[in-house]
Amino acid sequence: MIRVLGCIFQQHDLRLVVLAAGLCVLACATALTMITRARAAEEQRTRLIWLAGAGAVAGSGIWATHFIAMLAYSAGMPIAFEPGLTVLSAAIAMGLCGVGFAVALMAGGAVGGMICGFAIAAMHYAGMAAVQLPARGVWDFPYVSASILIGVSLSGLALHFAFRGRMRRDYVLGAGLFALAIVGMHFTGMAAVRFVPEAGHAFSPMAMDPFALAIVVAASAAFIVGQGLIVALVDRYLARRAQGESLRMRDHIAELETTQKALKKASNDLTVALGVAAEANHAKSNFLASMSHELRTPLNAIIGFSDTMMMEVFGPLSERYKSYCADIHHSGEHLLALINDVLDLSRLDAGHADLHEEEFDPAELISESLRMLMNQAGKAQIGLSTHIEPGLPWLKADKRRIKQILINLMSNALKFTPAGGQVRISARLVPEGLAMAVSDSGIGIEPQNIPKVMERFGMVDSAMSRKHAGTGLGLPLSKQLTELHGGSLALESTVNVGTTVTVTLPRERLMARDAAIAAA
Repeated sequence: MIRVLGCIFQQHDLRLVVLAAGLCVLACATALTMITRARAAEEQRTRLIWLAGAGAVAGSGIWATHFIAMLAYSAGMPIAFEPGLTVLSAAIAMGLCGVGFAVALMAGGAVGGMICGFAIAAMHYAGMAAVQLPARGVWDFPYVSASILIGVSLSGLALHFAFRGRMRRDYVLGAGLFALAIVGMHFTGMAAVRFVPEAGHAFSPMAMDPFALAIVVAASAAFIVGQGLIVALVDRYLARRAQGESLRMRDHIAELETTQKALKKASNDLTVALGVAAEANHAKSNFLASMSHELRTPLNAIIGFSDTMMMEVFGPLSERYKSYCADIHHSGEHLLALINDVLDLSRLDAGHADLHEEEFDPAELISESLRMLMNQAGKAQIGLSTHIEPGLPWLKADKRRIKQILINLMSNALKFTPAGGQVRISARLVPEGLAMAVSDSGIGIEPQNIPKVMERFGMVDSAMSRKHAGTGLGLPLSKQLTELHGGSLALESTVNVGTTVTVTLPRERLMARDAAIAAA
């Protein structure tokens, strides 16, 4: 040990020794980092590329450490290096280190490390063979054996700890032992040789200053090692980032799967609920249809007999009884109208409402409907008017249903228009087809209540609605009948100004007037 330390401190430029040692540590740390990337690689080809790179970096570091230390060596005489053997020594270091790293990956760190130790020794003594100076070398073979033993054993320990890799300190210990193996082997090997001057050795001394050449070699090796370190660190960063993204994606997928299961369960529950609701609605419609039929028979009798009594067919009645008969008659008609509306809605819900289509003049139908409500309008002191565009085409539709729509809309208009007001019925052609509108100057509807009045049994609480009781079925029934014809119903209203309900029937239901008259 004293001999080795004496060799270092007495026969070497310590500045270059420190430079060589620093470069050696950097190369060892970089090589082990690249081996870590090789172990993490999944593809065989990628793993081999990383191992080859690690071998090149480690070999460059070992060779540069040896060469810089040789330039730091002071033999007391001119020195030079044979280029072929110098290049061969570098190739030996790179190749055998690559093989050692591959063996370490497959068979274990200690075995591969020992191969790397032999690579260090082979590179060193090949490099020593390249040394040229006017002297002959005298070797101390026990020290030569000790140098090889140091390189092989410390390299084996270095890769053993590095490949165990349980904690960061294992990598740090591995890199330190690997660097110590290189430096220890080199300086023990240098202590094993003694150069005796001898004449007759022809060689060409180096033209470049040894210190400057050492700086150039160190810079070149540092560039190679630095490139390897940058590539390894960038790859490790990208791998960690990809791993983080993969974990986040996995968590996101798990969350989506959980959400999908919840949505599927909710969808199944909703399907079941819709099925139950449909069954309940069907049962309701059947019940209403059945009960409505049962109620119509006695109602027709009540209306017929009250009408007979009002006409005094079987003898005169007092005014009081005649008034009672009129109330019975009007109440029966009101109840019958309600039952008819319920029956119509039940048929529509069940899909049993068939259209009995025929061709007719819409202007004539509007006039008929208007005449039916003249008496009611007169009693309420409300003016009725029409505005029908001349030359309207005929309609092909269910005449009774269209008439039912118009009467429903006009009845509503009369019901919610105060005395002195106006109800107007208009008909005109629009791009969509035929538009028939019922407008009034009544109480109007607030915007937030419009959806409510379009619902079944939907009524807005107001003084006018309390005065004229209704069922809340007229507008929904009219809307469904309009849609059954392929048309649309729109409601516009302004409070204290009035309401306009527009029924639009599609152009497909319009016929040329002359052709319709001829067909009739």
